[in-house]
Amino acid sequence: MRALKFVELVVAVVGLIGRMRDINLELTKRVAHLTRKRPRSENLERLERQLALSFAGFVGAVASATSSDQASSAPPKIRRRSPHAGGRGSFPAEMERLKVVNPIPPGQRTCPICGGPMKTISHKICERITVIPAKIVVEQRLDETIACPNDDTIITAPPPPAIVERGKLTDALIVEATCDKYLDHQPIERQCQRFARAGAEIAPQTLGRSVGAHLDLLAPVAKLIVEQTRGPGLLGTDATSIPILDPDADDGIRSGTMWCWTNARWVTFFYARNGDSDSVRRFLGEDLARTVQCDGTQVTTFLERAGGKRPGCWSHGRRRFVECARGGDQIALSALRLIAPLFAIERESKLAGDNAEQRRARRNEQSRAVLDQIKRFVDEQRAVVPPKTGLGQALGYLHRQWPRLILFLDDGNIELTNNERERELRRLVLGRKNWLFTWLDDGGERTGNILTIVATCIAHDVNPRAYLHVITKLIVHGWPQAKIRELLPDRILVSHPELQLGLPTPDPPLLPAPV
Repeated sequence: MRALKFVELVVAVVGLIGRMRDINLELTKRVAHLTRKRPRSENLERLERQLALSFAGFVGAVASATSSDQASSAPPKIRRRSPHAGGRGSFPAEMERLKVVNPIPPGQRTCPICGGPMKTISHKICERITVIPAKIVVEQRLDETIACPNDDTIITAPPPPAIVERGKLTDALIVEATCDKYLDHQPIERQCQRFARAGAEIAPQTLGRSVGAHLDLLAPVAKLIVEQTRGPGLLGTDATSIPILDPDADDGIRSGTMWCWTNARWVTFFYARNGDSDSVRRFLGEDLARTVQCDGTQVTTFLERAGGKRPGCWSHGRRRFVECARGGDQIALSALRLIAPLFAIERESKLAGDNAEQRRARRNEQSRAVLDQIKRFVDEQRAVVPPKTGLGQALGYLHRQWPRLILFLDDGNIELTNNERERELRRLVLGRKNWLFTWLDDGGERTGNILTIVATCIAHDVNPRAYLHVITKLIVHGWPQAKIRELLPDRILVSHPELQLGLPTPDPPLLPAPV
């Protein structure tokens, strides 16, 4: 006060209070965004309907004008019948039919006019889907014993090979337990409770160790799929955490990392103890000059220094604008309207069945002009929007990632988004919500192996449950390791066409009945 700095002190205090107010407002918006009940869709039309602003009339006018402009310039949409549309529809002809006769009651089989008996002339067919409940039984194997009548020579039939030698569970039950856990996300304990209700008491430790032995048996198949994924082609990757139960950890549980890698129709789940750049190097090996599509993570920036490319993801680029638009930011909504045509062009290309070269030509003809508009918008708004706000961070992400986000113009094989990897990771995310964690790093590697096989089966239109039954039986009964390549999903349909996805699931293979 003696130095007459009272005014400066007041200004500093007011500025501090204003800054605290802005931070509190931003945190309040984030909490409200995370806790509010809303659909998870990022569709532009749905976002516009969700906005409840005081100037909703203005928003509606702008939206309708924009929609009319887009409708006048966009090609007519191709209407496709939704699978959830009304009507019974028809069931696949290859599904097995179980005939159930519904007769006329005896009291109505007499003609009401002449009083004579009436005869059947036809049946009206009504088809419905049903299920035959599973039945838990005990398999009683009779091992034959023979003896020589001339001496004391006795020979007993050796037990057939199995996943677990001298185990109490059959191979068919173990394969079903593996499928139930990793396809339908049913933990081992929950499966044992289901068996107990059917009268079969199976300890979770017994079933868990049997499933682990099955996963170890399938490891060579998963290893070959990893090699196919690592081969030439466009790679894509994303990662998520996986809880690891470890007695040596501070709280008994630590986090590992599961990378999902795709290359065309090959999918690999690669477990790593840490999600750092070394784990990416371990997967790629010495060939680092690759094109790897991913999000904006800094973990994979070393690929660009090694001569590779890192195409960006436009879903990540628009996601921050979606969060701001849900909070009522009109500038973010304008950005979403500018980005929307990029996704519409990709949708047209997919419906038209474009190959890579046709897709590249379409992008340079239509998408390049859209990108020029987005770039001008980003440059204009970054000059006036504070960088630490939600909108400023969204604009900053596009500005920093721009060289990577436009790489899809030069290569028709590069996708607009990294959504394929995110969809594949849902198999793991849904599973860990149920079985919670895996045991040590061995459990993480086993989980990666089985998810690799399952995801690649689905990508090749192979029924994963039936596939696991078939290859397990073949491997257990001595399939040569030199021909393990013939068991991969891209070749198995040649010898086993019944594994085609959508065909009826064959019965689990059983051991030969005793004579």
